[in-house]
Amino acid sequence: DIWCVLPAAFPENYELIIRDPSRPKFIISYPCSLLNLIIKDHYTNDQYHELVDKDKHIYEICLENSIFFLNLWSLFSYDITSIKRRRKTYKEKRYCIFNMDGTIAELKGFEVKPNGELQLIKIFQASVFEAFLKGTTLEEC
Repeated sequence: DIWCVLPAAFPENYELIIRDPSRPKFIISYPCSLLNLIIKDHYTNDQYHELVDKDKHIYEICLENSIFFLNLWSLFSYDITSIKRRRKTYKEKRYCIFNMDGTIAELKGFEVKPNGELQLIKIFQASVFEAFLKGTTLEEC
């Protein structure tokens, strides 16, 4: 995972002006777009070999990059994200998003048990994730 903390005054979204008024406006996330462009320009593997014919051992050389930045919403206090990627499909996505008041806004990808264990797991997850909010730096969290 790659973490990036930006000051609140940092420009978040830009609306691009489109000359054709019939087209909808186009808004981009400035930090994500900029970081993704830098990663693409400097860290893309341009010698990635992908097997296209197993019997003839034929490989195709292509560009490959598995690092992408996601847009973190400023409405939330904290975002914990883990994405494992393989062959342009996301295999597993886990994240926890906290509201500004410290409550969990969204929780995805963590195991939830049925029946009586459900409440116990929810309490445990809430207490574990709440600990991340106590730090002021990534190291403290």
